[in-house]
Amino acid sequence: MVTPQLGFAVTPAVLNAITSDVNFPYNFVKDQQVQGLSVDVAKELAHRLGAELKIEVVPWTRALMTAQTQASVMVFTLAKIPEREHNYHWIGPITHSEEWLYKLKRRSDVQVKTIEDARRYLVGDEASNASIPSFAKLGIKVDTAPSMVSNCKKFKLGRVDLIPFDPDGVAAFANECELTADEIEKTVRVHRDTALYFGFGKSTPPELIRRVQKAFSDMVKDKTLNRINKKWKAETTR
Repeated sequence: MVTPQLGFAVTPAVLNAITSDVNFPYNFVKDQQVQGLSVDVAKELAHRLGAELKIEVVPWTRALMTAQTQASVMVFTLAKIPEREHNYHWIGPITHSEEWLYKLKRRSDVQVKTIEDARRYLVGDEASNASIPSFAKLGIKVDTAPSMVSNCKKFKLGRVDLIPFDPDGVAAFANECELTADEIEKTVRVHRDTALYFGFGKSTPPELIRRVQKAFSDMVKDKTLNRINKKWKAETTR
């Protein structure tokens, strides 16, 4: 059975979305439900489009490829980097995110005061994460894992020295990995564009992109986007 897509005269319409399972506070699974800032934005978009939102949770590399190759599938939460820019239609920014490198406090052998110091250590990161090209340009060695949870397991065992994460979600992430916030320590910031987006593959019908962009623009104008950001983040969208 073919799922009805937005842009066709079918009822009920469906907005299909795809994401990963651990990206606090943007998208994560809790109590068997997909939650987060980006999820709330996606739900509001679907509501304004008169559509039903369906979210599939898969490993991040697969999520990116699915949205890139299949029409009318929205992927989140997406940083716009040169390596991705031409692969998607971009909706947003929906919010902004900082990325810092974290270490285990008990690791006295890991001393990072500058981004150059990080070159002496191994960074664990999720495969296809937007920070990986930045680390390559900085000369920082990276060991990838299929998910942030498996990445954190390596971090706890000392198989990687540092991991990147957003301060707004790091406490929840630590808890997911059976660590406490007191067991990890923020070191240095990884500088890149802080904006985060939704993305649709280039084969998505232009009418769907137009409708989603219009709905998103209305959310910005009536401050709905700002209210959703306030719910999840220490600072509102810039």
